[in-house]
Amino acid sequence: MTVWPSQPAPRPRHLAALRCAPRAAELSVIDGVLAPATCRTLIREADVDRWLTTTAEIPRAANGPHTCPPRRVAESDRPCRLLGGEDDRPRFAVIDAPVLALRLFYRLSAQLSSSREDAELAGLKPLLRCLEYRRGEGTRAHCDPTRETSDGQRSQLSVVVFLNDRFVGGGIEFPDLGRTVEARVGRACVFPHSLRHIDHVLERGRKFVLETEVFYSSDWAPYRG
Repeated sequence: MTVWPSQPAPRPRHLAALRCAPRAAELSVIDGVLAPATCRTLIREADVDRWLTTTAEIPRAANGPHTCPPRRVAESDRPCRLLGGEDDRPRFAVIDAPVLALRLFYRLSAQLSSSREDAELAGLKPLLRCLEYRRGEGTRAHCDPTRETSDGQRSQLSVVVFLNDRFVGGGIEFPDLGRTVEARVGRACVFPHSLRHIDHVLERGRKFVLETEVFYSSDWAPYRG
């Protein structure tokens, strides 16, 4: 597994963003997080009549199956603004994969802070999102939203994993860092929600990425056996 530093300096620099004002501009790029075969399987599973064009509301018990199928809900304030497409956001499929989420967490754990803002590292949620971009599609500069679970865990970091790379364009630009990350199968980007990023317009092919968030908790209940 190859880890690419976010910038030449040994520590992240504090940069002032124009719109989202990230407190710390942190970016980790990690290769080999998912095997190519796993990436191909995820694309096949998502590409079988599971694409949604809006945010999905999916009731799910903490360790159980969905209580009902995903249903489309409107979310006009979604910060990801799709350029060049028929909708205002990319198509995505919800993948309920707790084992995969756990594997992904362990492969990223060396790059994750054990605590942030007085909260302790909790992990990834088992619901992952597979997004598809088509030719002419990309996003404007945006920051990702914070998500919160029913038990008070809050997300602080975004995770994006490239599932394929046989396309032209489609890199992820971080304008406040002056850096663009190009696609490579299994390559992951981990960064704070407050860090602005742009999905470059796809010039040819189809681009698939896996997205999720890293959660932190400030109220851990001790285990009592």
